[in-house]
Amino acid sequence: MSDTLSDTLQHEVAKKPASAEQPQATVVVVQGSEADLGAHARVLARAVIGRDPAAELSLTDPSASKQHAAIEALDDGTYLLHDLGSKNGTLVDGKPVSTPFPLRDGDKIAIAGTVCRFVLADAIDAAFHAQVDAMLSTDALTGLLAYRRFDAALDEALRTAQATGTPLTLLVLDLDGLKAINDAHGHAMGAFTIGRVGRLLAEVLGAAGVATRFGGDEFVAFLPGLPRDAGLMLAEELRSRVEREKFLRAGRTADVTVSIGVACYPERARERKALFEAADRALYRAKARGKNQVAS
Repeated sequence: MSDTLSDTLQHEVAKKPASAEQPQATVVVVQGSEADLGAHARVLARAVIGRDPAAELSLTDPSASKQHAAIEALDDGTYLLHDLGSKNGTLVDGKPVSTPFPLRDGDKIAIAGTVCRFVLADAIDAAFHAQVDAMLSTDALTGLLAYRRFDAALDEALRTAQATGTPLTLLVLDLDGLKAINDAHGHAMGAFTIGRVGRLLAEVLGAAGVATRFGGDEFVAFLPGLPRDAGLMLAEELRSRVEREKFLRAGRTADVTVSIGVACYPERARERKALFEAADRALYRAKARGKNQVAS
C-alpha cells in the first residue's frame, strides 16, 4: 500500500466514531514543563493553545506565544490546526505549519518547547484524561491548585506584572497550633482542618487570586494586579473567616486561627525569591506578635 493511500485511510478512520457515540477531540500535553504535563482541552468549535490564561489549553511554557495556535473543528468532522503568527512556530510531527493543517488521531503538535498529542477519544478515554489532569493539577486535601502548577502560574503572573507595570501581592499563611490539634483530636482532625482552611482561602480569594498549599499547613497565594492595601484587606478577611469558622468533625471541634504575611511587587521586592522571603518574614512577625494576625 502506498504511503499516500495509507495516510488517506488513516485520516478517514480518524473521522469515524469508534462506536455509536461520536469520539471527542482532545489535545493533551505529553512533553514540556512539568507544570503542564497531563493538561488537556476538548476541541469543540475552536481551541486556542498558548500562554494566555483564557486559552482553552493554557501553557506555562515561556517560549510559547500568548495565543500560539488553534485547532478548529469543521462541520464535516475534520480538524484543522492553525498557527496564530507565533514567534517560535508550530510543527506537526516535525513539519512546520504555515497554512491550515488537517490533523489526524495521534498527531504530535510542537508548540515551542511543549509537545501536545491530538487524540480522538471515546467517553472512557476522555474521562481518563480529565481524571489525570485533575490529579496532577489539584491538591487532593484542599482542592486548591497543586503547587507544581501554582509555581509556574506565579512565574507567569510576575512576568505579566513586570511587562505591564502592575502590582502583584503575595500572601504566605500558616495555621496556628496545628500540633495541638493533632495531639488533642488526632491527625484526621488536623487534615480536616487544613482542608477546610484551604477551601475558605479559595472562597475569600474568588477570582482575585490563585492559591496553593505549600507544605503541611502552609499556604501561598498571589493576587495579580492588586496593591498591598488590597492584599491586606483580603488577608484580614481570611483571618477573620478562619477565626469565626466552626471546625467540627465527628462530634469534635477544633479552635483554629491563621497568621498571614503580605508582600507586594514591586513595592517590597522585584524578584520572585525576594518577594517570597519578604512575605515569609512578615508571617514570622505575625507569629511573634501573638499569632492570629496579618503583617506586612
